[in-house]
Amino acid sequence: MRFLIFNLVVVGALFYLFAGGQTSTTLDKDGVLHKITMAAKGTVEAGRQATAAVMGKVMRLEAPPPPTTIAMAPIQTPPLEVATRPVVPMLNQPALAAPKAPAIKPDGARATSPNLIPPPIDDPAVAQRRAEVLATGPVAAVNGQQDFMSPRQRRQELHALSEEMELLFASSRMQ
Repeated sequence: MRFLIFNLVVVGALFYLFAGGQTSTTLDKDGVLHKITMAAKGTVEAGRQATAAVMGKVMRLEAPPPPTTIAMAPIQTPPLEVATRPVVPMLNQPALAAPKAPAIKPDGARATSPNLIPPPIDDPAVAQRRAEVLATGPVAAVNGQQDFMSPRQRRQELHALSEEMELLFASSRMQ
């Protein structure tokens, strides 16, 4: 149905395009408008009838015929035989003992491992490292550090680089 309506709209648009805004009395000398109108109405009516026929088939509310029952003899199954095995006696196992508690090392054990002993707080190496990390104390300046470009120098360098790339592109196109 939508396809038919779309086609009617296209026909109407084409008619309007060719008519060019002329009045219908000058254009309809042979009854063309009446013929087109009647054809459009006939097409719409045929589409409605086709849609109604399809909807009637889809929406049919007839109940399907009940299934027929077939008389069958009762099924006889043989009795099931279940295999049984004798019970295996449990073996005598010794009782499990509780796990031993871990041995606690005395405080003197830390003295034997030098990596576990932290350095004293008043050590000068600790103070120097703390100053470097926290940047609170004197930090050695980096010698030979270059200064950055000024914005004007950066702009000039970028402009020169872009001109060089344009010339390279132009020369590659000429070859």
